[in-house]
Amino acid sequence: MACSDDDTHKNKIEAELIVLQEGQSPSDVIGEGSEPIDEEQEEDITLTENPESAGFPLFNNPENSDQTLSGFEFCCGQYNTYAEHGFEDVSGDFAKLDGGWWGADVGGVVGERVFSSFGDGFDNEDESLGWVGFSAVGMMDSPAFEITERYINFLIGGGSNGFTEPNTTALVLVVDDEVVLQASGDDTAMSMRWVTWDVTNYAGMTAKIRFIDNHPEDNSDTALPYLLVDEIRHAGEAASMPDETSHLQITASASIEPESDGIPAFTRVSDQGQHIAGFEFCCGQFNTYANHDFRATGDLDKLDGGWWAADISNHQGERIFTSRGDGFSADGTSLGWIGDEATGTLSSPPFTLSHNFLNFLVGGGTQDFTLDNATAVVLRVNGKVVRHAVGNGEESQLDWHTWDVSALKGKTAVLEVIDYHEGGQENGLGFIMLDEIRLAEHPAATPNNAEVVSVPDGHDIPLPLVMADPNPYYHDGEFYLYYLIDTAFHDWYLTKTSDLQRGSFPQRILEATGDTNTQDQWTGSGSVIEDAEGQTHIFFTGHNADFNPVEAVMHATATDGTLTEFTKIPEDTFTGSNGYSDFDFRDPKVFWNKETNNYWMLITTRYNGQAAIGLYVSENLTTWLPQEPLFVMDAPLNLEVPDWVDFGEAQYMLFSDQNDGERDIKYLRQNGEGWQLANFTSLDGKFYYAGRTAASEESTLLFGWVPHKIGRTNAGVGTFGGDLAIHQLDTTTSGELAVHIPQKYKTEFASAIDTTFQSQQGSVSGESPITMMASSAITLEKRGDKNRLSLSVTSENATGRFGIYFPTEVEGEQVARLELDTNSNQASFYFGDTPPTGGASVTPTPALAGEPLFSRENEPEQNVSGFEFCCAQYNTLTAHEFTNVSGDFLKLDGGWWGGDIANNVGERVFSSFGDGFDEDGTSLGWIGYNATGSADSPSFEISKPYINFLIGGGTNPFDSANATAVLLVVNGEVVRSQSGRDAEKSADDKFVMDWVTWDVSELIGQTAVIRFIDQHPDDGSDSALPYLLADQFRAADLPAVSEGEDVDAGNLDAQVAVPMNLTEGVNLDVWLDPEAGIGTLYINEFRALSFRLYDLNQRPVGIYARDVPLSVSELQRFIRQ
Repeated sequence: MACSDDDTHKNKIEAELIVLQEGQSPSDVIGEGSEPIDEEQEEDITLTENPESAGFPLFNNPENSDQTLSGFEFCCGQYNTYAEHGFEDVSGDFAKLDGGWWGADVGGVVGERVFSSFGDGFDNEDESLGWVGFSAVGMMDSPAFEITERYINFLIGGGSNGFTEPNTTALVLVVDDEVVLQASGDDTAMSMRWVTWDVTNYAGMTAKIRFIDNHPEDNSDTALPYLLVDEIRHAGEAASMPDETSHLQITASASIEPESDGIPAFTRVSDQGQHIAGFEFCCGQFNTYANHDFRATGDLDKLDGGWWAADISNHQGERIFTSRGDGFSADGTSLGWIGDEATGTLSSPPFTLSHNFLNFLVGGGTQDFTLDNATAVVLRVNGKVVRHAVGNGEESQLDWHTWDVSALKGKTAVLEVIDYHEGGQENGLGFIMLDEIRLAEHPAATPNNAEVVSVPDGHDIPLPLVMADPNPYYHDGEFYLYYLIDTAFHDWYLTKTSDLQRGSFPQRILEATGDTNTQDQWTGSGSVIEDAEGQTHIFFTGHNADFNPVEAVMHATATDGTLTEFTKIPEDTFTGSNGYSDFDFRDPKVFWNKETNNYWMLITTRYNGQAAIGLYVSENLTTWLPQEPLFVMDAPLNLEVPDWVDFGEAQYMLFSDQNDGERDIKYLRQNGEGWQLANFTSLDGKFYYAGRTAASEESTLLFGWVPHKIGRTNAGVGTFGGDLAIHQLDTTTSGELAVHIPQKYKTEFASAIDTTFQSQQGSVSGESPITMMASSAITLEKRGDKNRLSLSVTSENATGRFGIYFPTEVEGEQVARLELDTNSNQASFYFGDTPPTGGASVTPTPALAGEPLFSRENEPEQNVSGFEFCCAQYNTLTAHEFTNVSGDFLKLDGGWWGGDIANNVGERVFSSFGDGFDEDGTSLGWIGYNATGSADSPSFEISKPYINFLIGGGTNPFDSANATAVLLVVNGEVVRSQSGRDAEKSADDKFVMDWVTWDVSELIGQTAVIRFIDQHPDDGSDSALPYLLADQFRAADLPAVSEGEDVDAGNLDAQVAVPMNLTEGVNLDVWLDPEAGIGTLYINEFRALSFRLYDLNQRPVGIYARDVPLSVSELQRFIRQ
């Protein structure tokens, strides 16, 4: 029968319609939610009134069954006392413990002694140590015992961190080599309480008690950093009600739909709807992950976001993370797959553990995170690794994985992906895959106790860090290095270091909102201070370009003693007043001035139009009153990140000069009532920036950054952010501020290595000293690890040129040189065989050398020769005393915002295509490349031998068709002219200008104007650029470039002035960090010259004599001990 209405022929299906309530998932209903494991009925539990005697001691000395050990009534065996009493696997500082510790000061003690992880100890030479101290860490197992009773009762005290938490201070029960139960103290100092484990499920089994103190007293949390235990007994009655927290995991039904259960673990601050926890983003090329709030190291910064996952089984959405995915180099070159050989780490944005389980899909390699070739993922809390997992061994498949994080709920965590596997056929797959990281109340897979990590060390990271402005603070024996990240909205992070070589895992401590409706859309630099009551404060910059004010000082206070959690106080926000700018108002440095008996705040700002280090004062760190600035300078840009350095007998101020050509760290000395630039004012060259100090009992250290270069190539120019670099500051006998290699570097790197020459050129003889004739050189071997050189150089000639160099045979690369010229007292880092100035006397700071070439009669202080004016709409140039303004130049609204210029000076430049207005006030935006016109500057008298200025744009000379040029006109006659060089935009898509120089010595005393011409209508009639850019016209005593020299931006990277005399000797220390691609030359323990050299690990290092014979003595090279 083809069809029938007979019900007997129909299939019957048992089904139930379930309507989900808001917030419910199918897993909640089908699995009936979470259930606690082994829930006890209180009426079944009998509590003993005498727990100290109920039952019997849990374990005895296996070598002497009559000696009870579980009450710790033994001592005085000196080193390794516990091992000598039958305890096993005694590790760390526990080996030093001298047995049970006298417990008179411990609340709840039974008998005379207790186990104490900080108690009296001896070293392995049996020398007494007294207390081993709260910083002690270690682990040990009791003698084995059989479980014959229902309960194990014991006294426990100290820290509250359980086995599944960071900084464990716990007692755990181990059965069949698996931790099954745990207990910890309650953070009550020097006190213990009774705790009971119900061990019914393990009756008849052999077990051990493990004692764990993995809390190193590093101030990473507020828990007590020690463990106390006493009187461990086996009994049929309980000393207290067994606690569910003694179990390592909770029980919950499995997730039905793990891909949608719960919530994404983390989000992007600037786009909450973007699913970055599922890696559904891509195509930002280099640093895509960093621009989506991740932190990438190694090759993983090349990844182009989530990888298209069509060929991967079980993926969710379209994309996944893979450590070998598509990538780009920093210069924009597509790399395709970066491959299995790619290594590095990727850290998620911080997130709150709001649910009991963390579910994720994982695949790829199976190498544990502790291995040198790890392919793993770990969870960090307080910077410590608390969970770990590896891939599934599959190349094209992901599987669900789950961590039980119920013990960590409410804490802030970071997920870190680790790939240290360099590929190849050995040791499994050389990559890791990840997808769909979610927080949920149901596990996607069964959690594995073996993935709980409880170790005292191995959590830190190598320095240097990639960072922006550091704001260091010294506290309890460590440098707390607060810093801005160099991506996203510049959140504040913290790493702590004592040896300057390794730091704690970075933690975010202040988050920029990313919200255009808040002052702190971006956070900027600031400082940390502890007040008289012990409260720690951060003062920081809030920046929002859409706000009025654009910049303001903001305030936050620490919520606990870890100094990792801060609460913002919006009502304390304030900005510039009383002549101080509210546009530039940043980088507050706050300290207690013992001379004036109040708090001082140094501030980067402008005061009545001039660059200034401003001063505000306060009695209470809440109300701040403006004072006259401490220092002002006639400069187009600002004096950033000011700092106060106090050596007791002398005080100094530092600032980072933002002005192009002066971009370095300078210092000021007091002169009577005021402050002035000191002699040899620059402490380092322009490849060291934003330095601020922190002082320990032993030293004052300067923390700054060596900038990365655009494109991450040696030929690039510096950009914002880079690698941490540290100097040490001292004072000379004459009161000058001096820079030298940190003493900690010398202490840590004191293992001498071979200095045999790998090659030599010219005439070289001798060993100690080494005699080098002019035009000679030697090289030492190349190394990939951190190392330092020291040497002393003398000559019979007081002046001459010599240096350190880094040769290369790689095509397209040039030799890199640290050249010291005692003729000019200049040290330079540059690329090539000869200095870029050809030895000519040129100004290293053309943006500041001399004086503005022309000015405005009505407002002479306004920098019209740097085009620092705008916004008068139509005919702004005429309003600022330019003459003969014609064509589209009438529309120009003054100087054009220079944010799109790679090497502008100040905020604005002349641009022939810039923003404009019609005569009726209609805004035109860019008037465009098709604009043409001309204008003459205000007239001026030629008073100095050189005119220096920046120029960019087209190459067509003034007397040709489509001219784009700058002219010097005297008495109506063109006497000098200059055009651009058709320079392409930089790697970060910015326009480029170059310094040029006119020698006008023969014209001194004559009146002139500068004429700006753009007659190129962008009509395609030639290939020259159809616009003109110009900036910073200055009259100077020295040229910006030497005569006949081609402009070659980037050839000279950095310079610093330093007094040198070869007959007296020049002492050098060279710090090299090849992995980071940075280094610093320290000269005469007085000045430093830092540099960026990306392929430093592929280059030997050498010494050369250019034009004088040298004697090189005490040549030594050191690596870490």
